[in-house]
Formats: sequence, C-alpha cells, structure tokens
Amino acid sequence: MVSRSLAGPLRTKVWACRGESLPSSSAVDLISDNANRWSGEGEPTIYLSGDPALALVESGRHPDDLEEGMRLIEVDVRIPLAVDLRVADVRAALSLPDQPGWVFDRDRTRDVARSLRHSGICDALVVPSAGAPDQPDRFNLVVFADDRASVPRMIGDLRVVGELTAP
Repeated sequence: MVSRSLAGPLRTKVWACRGESLPSSSAVDLISDNANRWSGEGEPTIYLSGDPALALVESGRHPDDLEEGMRLIEVDVRIPLAVDLRVADVRAALSLPDQPGWVFDRDRTRDVARSLRHSGICDALVVPSAGAPDQPDRFNLVVFADDRASVPRMIGDLRVVGELTAP
C-alpha cells in the first residue's frame, strides 16, 4: 500500500470538456456519481485533464456524454494530498506494472482508486491518460468528492475558455 509519504500537494491548472446543457458554474457541478475508469457507481468523483487538448480527447472517449455544443473549462486546483500513479515508486508500492497497459483494465483501476479513496491518505490521484497512453507526461486528475463541502476548497472557479459546436 502507498504510504502518506508518497502523497503531496498539487496546485495546477486543469481542464474539462462538458456539454453545454450540463451545469458548470461551480466545482460541485463537476461531480459525477456514474461508474467510470477510476470510480464505481455512486462514488462521487471529478475527472479533469492536465491540458486542454487532452480534455478534448477524453471527452471524445465518452460518446454518450457528447453534445452538439461543448464547453472547454479551465480550473485551478489546490489538492492537499495527491498520489501520482505515473511515478515508479508509487506503482511499485501498489504492485502496478511499469507498462501503461494496466490503465485499460477497469477492474484494476477501480480497485486501486477505491483502495486509495478509502485509505484516507489522499484527496486525488494523478493518473496516466487512457486517451494518450504513449505519452506519460500527460495526465488526468481524479478528485475524490465524497466530502462535497471540501470540493470548493480543492477546485477553484470554473472558467469557460472555449466552445465547440459539431457541424
């Protein structure tokens, strides 16, 4: 298991791409309770991307969420404790392989996230992107939103920085 010593603060800009019909005026609006790669059904989680292009790639990987009009949103995050699963020592502590293919195994990614979520050692995970597995410097941020009151302290104001319309 990962020790708290492998977790650290994370302050950075991240992005999300959301349908224009979805609320996006506050951090709490970004919470999803739907099952996804790093969360099971009913586990409140926020998914963000480390760069704007990756946010677009990730939204395209979820065709059921696509709308005719999409918004690219920029967010400042202040995560007290994040665990970066791209780091070799962290992967070794979790018995994860060095090769990126493990991120395609949803059972494994959900098990890892659930274990870390319930351990209390971190508030978020920095994870390799399944949309860009050959680019280890690119990442997604998985924020555990079980305590909705803490979400606004971790996720800053949402700023629409782009709009996309399907032809």
